[in-house]
Parts: sequence; C-alpha cells; structure tokens
Amino acid sequence: MAYENIVYDYILDPLRDKFITEFTYGDIYIAPEIKNTGKNFQIRLWNNSSETIEYANNRWTKSYEISVNLYLIEQNPTETFFKQFYNDSERVYQLLFDNKQLETTANSVTNNYYDGVPESGEINELDDVEAEIEGLNKIEFIFNCTISR
Repeated sequence: MAYENIVYDYILDPLRDKFITEFTYGDIYIAPEIKNTGKNFQIRLWNNSSETIEYANNRWTKSYEISVNLYLIEQNPTETFFKQFYNDSERVYQLLFDNKQLETTANSVTNNYYDGVPESGEINELDDVEAEIEGLNKIEFIFNCTISR
C-alpha cells in the first residue's frame, strides 16, 4: 500500500475547499497559527491530533481532531458586527455538520472521512499570538472525524 497524506489530502484540503466555496471573501488557509494578513475575515484549519482506533494487518482506522477557527477583526465592534460574527459562526458550524462525511479523490486514490462531528465552539479564547492582534474576535470549533484505510 502506498503512502498517502491522509490528514492533508482527505480532510484539511477538502474542508478548506468547502469553506472557500461557502465564503467567497477573506482568507481561508491551513496553518498552525493565525496569519496576520491584514484581512478582517479569516478561517484557519489545523489538525490538532489523531488517534488510532483500530489496527489490523491490512487496515487501520484513525480519529482526527481538526481545529476550525473563524477570525473577524473589528476595532470598534457594534451590535451589527456581533450579529454578523454569530451569523458567520453558525455558517461554519452548519458547513461542518453538512460535511460530516466527505469522499475525496487525490492522486487517483479515493478515501472518505466519516462520523464527522462539530463539537465545542469556544468564543474569544485567544492564544498569545492572537491576543496581540487588536480587535480580533475568534470562535474555535473542534471537528472530529474518522478515516479507515
């Protein structure tokens, strides 16, 4: 069996494509921390961890924890801003829910993740790098999914 970049090719990249289709503005990228690109709207995806659930001679099953971060920057937020912030966060959650199972073909190989569950959503829990960005608002969703190969 050939090596495949499972987490990138079959989870992160396809999810990013879904977000790019849904949100036709801002920056949507895969990275371990926020990119200070100057854009007021960003979605960052990252694989936090993986765990082998089942291991056999010719197949394995792994669970992946994906961090999906929505960032909006506003120096003087108003109620209208927060209404949009919550609206966008619901769109992110719904997109994850709608794509709880996703089949992807990369390099002529088809795999699909399944049992995708958007779990917790933490609002404005900023890390040290994020806290330095003035006016940053964030919601982080944890999305868990499974792949068998």
